[in-house]
Amino acid sequence: MMYKTERIIKDNGLQVTSSIMPHMHSAAIVIGIRAGSVYENQDQRGISHFIEHMLFKGTSKRKNTLEISQCIEQLGGEINASTSEECTFLYCKILHKNFSDAFEVMIDILNDSLFKKEDINHEKAVVIEEINKYKDIPEDWIGFLINQLLWKNSILGQNVLGEKKTIRRFDRDAIFQYYRERYQPKNMVISITGNVPSEAVRDMTEALPFVEDKVKEKETDLDVQSKEQEAPEMRLLPRKINQAHLSFAFETFSRFHPDKITLDLLNILLGAGLSSRLFQEVRVKGGLAYDIHSYTQYFDQTGSFNIYAGVDPDKLQRSIVTILGELVKVKNDEISGKELQKAKEMYKGSILLGLESTLNYAFSTGTYLLLLNKEYQYQELIDKIDRIKMDDIRGLAQKIFMSHRINLVVLYPNHIKISKSRIYSLLKL
Repeated sequence: MMYKTERIIKDNGLQVTSSIMPHMHSAAIVIGIRAGSVYENQDQRGISHFIEHMLFKGTSKRKNTLEISQCIEQLGGEINASTSEECTFLYCKILHKNFSDAFEVMIDILNDSLFKKEDINHEKAVVIEEINKYKDIPEDWIGFLINQLLWKNSILGQNVLGEKKTIRRFDRDAIFQYYRERYQPKNMVISITGNVPSEAVRDMTEALPFVEDKVKEKETDLDVQSKEQEAPEMRLLPRKINQAHLSFAFETFSRFHPDKITLDLLNILLGAGLSSRLFQEVRVKGGLAYDIHSYTQYFDQTGSFNIYAGVDPDKLQRSIVTILGELVKVKNDEISGKELQKAKEMYKGSILLGLESTLNYAFSTGTYLLLLNKEYQYQELIDKIDRIKMDDIRGLAQKIFMSHRINLVVLYPNHIKISKSRIYSLLKL
């Protein structure tokens, strides 16, 4: 089904996209802001994520977190936020009849958060505990460690949550200055989906304009150079854990690259779903891991293909050999038409099923406009998927999966011994 979509570009640079889904009982509002860890300097590590927390601490109208959450929950909805390397998202989903009230709450949060000193001091402890929690979950922490290894001399190699030492030094002036620089209308996209007439969106956009801040946006050098790598790189880190966790990464390309769809299909074929090659060979046939999957990352200037597995420490070497063996097969063996078609149907299915959720659809339309500066056309994506051939996937695998491009991080129990030279000798494709 094609939904009626309207795009509004305000004089201040704010973009609003709305898609009418008349059969839905819900409506979703997603506000994307180009504020993430790539925009932070050494003294600001974690400030984008910290501001995400502060947006829920109170405004002139709503004094604290409880009042903000109650305003949305009493409308039959939910509200939340997230921060990544390149952007922050504030989002909510409510009953469609309550759209106007929810929209007013969202704009109030963005326009009039107070950033009180006592709230800042209180939230420092909360964020530091969030970092501690993150470090205590190996399958999550290794995701940061592999990015750190892959982009160790780049802003992409830093932790989105920040560093404890910088968070402790944050004060209101520094936080508010960064907020004023990044949270400007020209850096924002509002995406609205659901059973909401276009007229209602236009009326609310006019009735609740963003507060315009005349502060000059600070110039930020976002040059992320590709990694110059001539040999495999590896980190073996002992921890107080029982299981071994390993993560592979290969640098790829940006979200704008013409081979993005091909890489997405390669990811599905290798590590997405129970029928993927890695799941079948590593878990089902080999019994080596409980969790094994692959995933992709895309940024403005680069990206990566990643593989994660949690394995028995005694089976670590065998797991590494098996995983790399599957990459060799994709490079050298013919991919069957049936296998490729299955991957295509999974990809298209995820796109089309996303249309059945107002929140998922709002994220798709908002993310495309914010990060790609184009409207989300799902039929265009489906047509591109259908055009991919087996040779395209195999050719891309041959370019990406090369021995000298391997990056590997292993977290392992600190009571066992692991031969670094032995593990390193296995890193061959």
